[in-house]
Amino acid sequence: MTRLAPGLSRWMAAQLLATVAVTSGRAASVAGPSVFQPSKVTFKAEYRGITAGTITISLLDAGQGKYIYESRANAGGLAKLIVRHEILEASTFALENNQIRPLSYVLDDGSSDTAKDTRLEFDWTAGFARGAHEDMPLELPLRPDLQDRMSVQVWIMQKLAAGEPLGRIEFVDRDEIKDYLYTNEGTAILKTAIGDIDTVIYSSTRPNSTRVSRFWYAPSLGFLPVRAEQQRKGKVETVLTVLKVERP
Repeated sequence: MTRLAPGLSRWMAAQLLATVAVTSGRAASVAGPSVFQPSKVTFKAEYRGITAGTITISLLDAGQGKYIYESRANAGGLAKLIVRHEILEASTFALENNQIRPLSYVLDDGSSDTAKDTRLEFDWTAGFARGAHEDMPLELPLRPDLQDRMSVQVWIMQKLAAGEPLGRIEFVDRDEIKDYLYTNEGTAILKTAIGDIDTVIYSSTRPNSTRVSRFWYAPSLGFLPVRAEQQRKGKVETVLTVLKVERP
């Protein structure tokens, strides 16, 4: 197994860990579609300068105030020799009084083997999220505003659209609750496959970690991300760039 496999599979399963901080006045003033408007965004994925495949992230309206936010990653080129299946990561959440509340979460590597999968059900009445991670039982305590690794992306886009500063957020990441610090890094006009887009940039870090994730959000697209990078020890490893945005 080459060194490409761990980094590629992790990022093609996890992508775009969301980020939030104080939005600039310029970004907040740009009118865009609702965060909850169904959408599909397709990205090109590169790992250390090599094209690794595509990732499609979709927001689906499931009716009765429920939504599904999912990521489907498909390897391409040489990466297909290592990652043979479509990787699915998805959250089903409810929108209650304008608050996002996750109901279930799944990370499935696409194979029949469940040794790398994660599944959770959120029981807000009992106050626990229960399921399994890598075939081991998992139970985590819930607290207000706690999100999973996918629903947090929509939650943060919602906060960005409202111009609400947060700085630090917590969410369930695989088998534990982690907190990240999000820093506003200003604005930029990004040249993309769908044209030049005004963006706001945020970085995400954890204490004592050598990884920095950076995201470019488009206010005119309801704060959809149009680019993401992950750096490790100061070197860019993974880059996602938007190829197409589809809305009904």
